[in-house]
Amino acid sequence: MFLKLKKIGNVKLFTYFYIFHNFRLYSVLAVIYFYQITHSYALSLSLFSIAQISQGLFEIPLGYYSDKFGRSNCLRLGAVSSLLSILFYAFSQNYLWLFIGSIFDGISFAAFSGNNDALLYETLQSENKKNDYHHEYGKMNSWLELAGFTGVFFGSFLVTNSLSLLFYISIIPRIIATVLSFGFTDPKINKNKSKSVKHHFYNSWLMYRNNLKIRLLSIADIIGSMGGVLWNFQSAFYNIFLPIWATNIVMSINFFTSFVSFRLSGKLLAKYEAMKVLFYSEVYCRVLVIIAYIFPTIISPFLVATASVSYGPSVVAKSTILQNEFNNEQRATMTSINSFMGNILYSISAIILGICADRFGVAKSLLVVQLLMLSILIIYYILYKQNKVK
Repeated sequence: MFLKLKKIGNVKLFTYFYIFHNFRLYSVLAVIYFYQITHSYALSLSLFSIAQISQGLFEIPLGYYSDKFGRSNCLRLGAVSSLLSILFYAFSQNYLWLFIGSIFDGISFAAFSGNNDALLYETLQSENKKNDYHHEYGKMNSWLELAGFTGVFFGSFLVTNSLSLLFYISIIPRIIATVLSFGFTDPKINKNKSKSVKHHFYNSWLMYRNNLKIRLLSIADIIGSMGGVLWNFQSAFYNIFLPIWATNIVMSINFFTSFVSFRLSGKLLAKYEAMKVLFYSEVYCRVLVIIAYIFPTIISPFLVATASVSYGPSVVAKSTILQNEFNNEQRATMTSINSFMGNILYSISAIILGICADRFGVAKSLLVVQLLMLSILIIYYILYKQNKVK
């Protein structure tokens, strides 16, 4: 069976893999499920932090493993860890099982971080199609978003029966995704083997020091990790104006608009240069979201959902720029370093935002974070202006 999967090819296999892996009925309701088991919101929220800490601890080692010993093996490790995670979640009877599930969740995030983008890029590179990266990357992520939308949307109708049922059903597509992961193969490309771990990371440091574009985009990427905190608080903001079932449905709109934007991002980047797309996507997103938080009304959730249209082009443009700047020896390691630093900022931001939300309210706290994230726009503007000069 695995031989048949390998004949499909990595590019098409990524589509099937992400459709099944990201079909999560429980996606935006996990914290409520955790509360039913732990009877404590503090313990429930701590599970997300544990997943982030776990990811942070494994980010750089798995990035190095991917660069040195193979992308497909690292992807399979992530798929198996993800399956173990949902099994522990679904059959948990206490906090310890949820704790273990969170650790495996973090390992899967770390294994996929950097590795999967690098595998796609190098697959296209080996087929002399690396210029199609923005098209294929956009399509690959669009299926991920569509799967997220479908899972959350149907989860809205099943949640009235049982939250645990959402986890049980989600095990099936995760098993399928794990099986599919064994069909990926490493592309045949030339790599210069680093002499040691120290030498490998020294070369990665040189890329930061000597390449201004990589340095600035990496800083923007790390600051952008606060967007993950905003996502976790977004349902609380929606719930100010909408009942819980409507909150879940509107949250699913974010996935759907992201799906559409990823599908169109390839054509957008074919028409306009990546840096221009990156800058104007950020402008569009920040303007809409800041308006939504400055004037919080029933319209605000829909403004925030509309802003997610810029998510696809922004992600594809940034990844395209970075992948073209990275070399094959450090491709996954560089992304993992960014993600590791982002996890640290995420953990700090989550604690501070939670305290501020309790004291000053959800909308005001989210607005402050959005204003801080304007620094990303400044970085993109600097790069955009430099790019126009060339």
